[in-house]
Amino acid sequence: MKKATILILSVFMFVGIGLLVFTPKTTEAQTLTWKMQTTWPAGIALHRSAVGLAKRIEEMSGGRIKIDIVPAGAIVPAFEVLGAVDKGTLHAGHGWSAYWIGKHPAANLFSSVAGGPFGMDNVDYAQWLYHGGGLELYRELYLDVMKMKVMVFPTDIIASEPLGWFKKPIKSWADLKGIKMREAGLTAEIYKEAGITVITMPGGEILPALERGVIDGAAWMCPTMDKELGLMDVVKFYHAPGMHRHTGTLELLVNKDTWDKLPADLKAIIDVASRENLFRSWIDLVDQNIKDLELLKTKHSVKMVETPKEVIMEILKAWDKVAAKYVAKDPFFAKVYTSQKDYAKKIVEYRRDFYVPYETVADYYWPKKK
Repeated sequence: MKKATILILSVFMFVGIGLLVFTPKTTEAQTLTWKMQTTWPAGIALHRSAVGLAKRIEEMSGGRIKIDIVPAGAIVPAFEVLGAVDKGTLHAGHGWSAYWIGKHPAANLFSSVAGGPFGMDNVDYAQWLYHGGGLELYRELYLDVMKMKVMVFPTDIIASEPLGWFKKPIKSWADLKGIKMREAGLTAEIYKEAGITVITMPGGEILPALERGVIDGAAWMCPTMDKELGLMDVVKFYHAPGMHRHTGTLELLVNKDTWDKLPADLKAIIDVASRENLFRSWIDLVDQNIKDLELLKTKHSVKMVETPKEVIMEILKAWDKVAAKYVAKDPFFAKVYTSQKDYAKKIVEYRRDFYVPYETVADYYWPKKK
């Protein structure tokens, strides 16, 4: 009897070990392969940042999420990425929320906003996202207001944009009247206040439009990105600073059904990777901007033009008019706009009390050349 019992136990142990060895891996351990498209041309820093984010997610997940990432137009046109993620044609996308203002004007408030908004810089703006309720509003916009099956993650802090490239120096607000210029988002409406004819197009179309005279000037993003598009080969007057897009972030878009199927640890990895990319992309881009601006001036004979203060102030006034129009007619736009203003009041006052103005120490060590 004892021998029979031992024999039976041995059989169960053998079968158990066999099950452990030959049972397929659980769903959680399986490799997920995502299709992801950006809204950017291949080879530019914005697309490279998205590639870096995808690589980071794969590394942090131990290869459980592999992302097949392609540039704008590879699967859908640049301005159709959000819709493709919503429908599940793409598992994920990388873009800029102001591209979606046709679906809701508040999308612009999560990309780049004139004046900060309300005096905030990029660090302040990121704090509003993570500590002032901004991220919750961002997701409410996509999921509840626009009814998109999309989870959104801020993923790149972008540099304050210059005013742009023009064929002649801009010396006043009046000089902008009659110019045909590439712009996007609600900045287009700001510039219409100056009498500019605004033409919206993806970044990859800007250079040929300048070459053919379809537009007279353009604003893209920053020295590095502008150099990569080759704008300096057509236009030589580079105006900075700008105030039309002073802060902002880019975004990782994930199909909601795809997101809901992920286990908790993979969700956490995507969240952490996006936050890390927010900081890494910013410091990398600023460092590269410094180098590329020098190249633009020395190698490509680009002439830097300081944007007149009048132009900066008129941009702020124009934005206030544009924003007031949307606040009056759209409750959710008003909700986000008020949230930004309330948080800006707190942080701008705090920084005024505790931070020496940038120019004070800068002028002490590096007096501005006259």
